[in-house]
Amino acid sequence: MNFNLLTETGLDSNLAEIVAKLQSLMDSFWVYIVIALAAVVVIWGAYIGIKIAIAHRNEEKINAKDMVKQLIIGIVIIFVVAMGAPLLINGLSAWVGA
Repeated sequence: MNFNLLTETGLDSNLAEIVAKLQSLMDSFWVYIVIALAAVVVIWGAYIGIKIAIAHRNEEKINAKDMVKQLIIGIVIIFVVAMGAPLLINGLSAWVGA
C-alpha cells in the first residue's frame, strides 16, 4: 500500500497529474468530438426534415414538430456540456494549484 497517497502533498500531486492528463486528452480529441457532434446534429436534423416533409396526418406532423423541439433541446445541452467541460477541468486545475 502506498502511504504517499494519504499525505496532502501526495494527493495534490496525483490530482495535478490527473488534471494535466485530462487537459491533454481534451486538447487532443476536442476537434474530433465537435466534428462528430456536428455530424450527428446535421444527420438527425435532415431526418427530422424528411419526416416533416412526408408527414400527411396531423399526428405525424405533431410528432415531427416535437422531434424538432427535442433536437433544439439536445443541441443546447450539447453546447452547455461542451462549454462546461473545459471550464470544469480548468477550475479543477486552479483548485489543485491553489
